[in-house]
Amino acid sequence: MNDIQKKMLDAFFSTEIQNVLQAINKIAGHKLEDKYIQSFRKFHKYITNPQPNFITEWRTNPKEEKWYHSFVNGILGNVQNSYSCVHYHFERLSVIEKETLDSIEQYNYQEILGDSTIALGDTKRIDFEYQAFVLAYRRCLDLLARAVSARFKNDFHSFRRLNKFLISFTGNEIADNIIVTQEKYSPLFEFVMSDGNRKSVRDKIAHYEYVQAWTLNLNKNGFMLVGGGEGMNLTKSDNEPKYLSELLEQKLNNLNNCITDIIDNLIEK
Repeated sequence: MNDIQKKMLDAFFSTEIQNVLQAINKIAGHKLEDKYIQSFRKFHKYITNPQPNFITEWRTNPKEEKWYHSFVNGILGNVQNSYSCVHYHFERLSVIEKETLDSIEQYNYQEILGDSTIALGDTKRIDFEYQAFVLAYRRCLDLLARAVSARFKNDFHSFRRLNKFLISFTGNEIADNIIVTQEKYSPLFEFVMSDGNRKSVRDKIAHYEYVQAWTLNLNKNGFMLVGGGEGMNLTKSDNEPKYLSELLEQKLNNLNNCITDIIDNLIEK
C-alpha cells in the first residue's frame, strides 16, 4: 500500500467521514432485513469462494468480461437493489395505510351513518405507493431474467418469456431447473404480467389508466377497503384480507421465494 492509498484509507475510517456516512444512510439509505438477503449472500459466496472457472474465464477475457458484470452485478446490484425498492414501497404503503385507518377510529361515524354506506377521502399517497410497488415488482423480475440470461451470455430480459428463451439450452441442468422454477411462479405474478387480451395491473398503470390502491367505504360496521388494482372485497369471501398491506406482503414473499429459488438454480452444486 502506497502513501496515497494509506491516506485515503485513514480518511475513510476517520470519525468525521464515518459520521457523514451514518448521517447519509439514516436519511437516504434503505436496508433489507437480514432474512431477505440470505440468497444474495449465498450467491456472493458462490462466485468468490472459490471463484468458479467460468467466472475466471470471463474476467480474464476482454471479450467476455461484460458477461461477468451482467451476471454478477445483475444479481448483487440490479436485482438486489430493485428488490429493496419493492420492499421500500411496501413499507411506505403499510405505514400510510395503517395511519390512515387508525385515524378514523377516533370518530363515531358508525352511529352517524346508520344503514348508509359512503366512500370518501383523498388517499392518493397510498395509490402512489401501490403503483410504485407494482412497477418495481415487475422491474425486479425482468432484471432477474436479464441476470439469468447473462449466465448464458445473452441480453434477454423478459421474465414472462424466460422459459421460452431457456428452451434453447435444454439439457443444461441450470436452464432446465430455471424453466421449472419460472413456470412454478408465473401464475403468482399475473398482476405484473399481461397475457393476450388480459392486461396486467402493471400494464394498466404503465400504459392505460390511473389505478387506485383501494376505495375507503364506511358503514355502521366500520371500514372496508374496496376495489383498486387488487379488486379487494368485490367477491364474498371469508378469506379477504382487511388491509391491502396484508395482501401485498404475500406477493412480497412470493417474490422473495422466486429469487431464492432461481439463485439456488444458478449455483452449480
